[in-house]
Amino acid sequence: MSDRAQVVELRDGTRALIRPIEASDREPLHEGFRSASAKSIFMRFLGPQPRLSSPQLDYLTVIDHVRHEALIAVDPETGQSFGTARYVRSVDDPKTAEFAVGVGDRWMRIGLGTALLDALVLRAREAGVIRFTGLIHPDNTAIRRLVEKVVGAYETKLAGPGALEIVVDLPTKGRIPPSSG
Repeated sequence: MSDRAQVVELRDGTRALIRPIEASDREPLHEGFRSASAKSIFMRFLGPQPRLSSPQLDYLTVIDHVRHEALIAVDPETGQSFGTARYVRSVDDPKTAEFAVGVGDRWMRIGLGTALLDALVLRAREAGVIRFTGLIHPDNTAIRRLVEKVVGAYETKLAGPGALEIVVDLPTKGRIPPSSG
């Protein structure tokens, strides 16, 4: 396990290994997508997304961990994907990055989103990112609660039909995910 990996215990006792995503995570990530509900996919992608194409899977798993950072939460024993969190730095302002968090339906509401976003915020701060932005569905209250819990205040503004832009100034200090492994 790399020094960038950590095992966290979720509220239901599930253990999750959170680590940088790798190209070899392509199939577990794809399987996680295939097992997600249509509603979860709609909320994450702001529209129907019947499948992930090969180029999309490459984009999500073959990354540089500098401009594009992504973390995956997996079962430490089986490697099954539970969820991901990522950011992609703005070309115009590398201190700003677009972020996204996706948690499998089965692992929602047990602390996985919190653990993933905590770890992502920590990585972003270490890399000099000071602001996250992202497009969210106006009805996605789960991501709003998650952002408020992990980083506090945020702003939203209309970003077109069916989308809001969320803007989050990252705290210089804050919650650091506990490592239990």
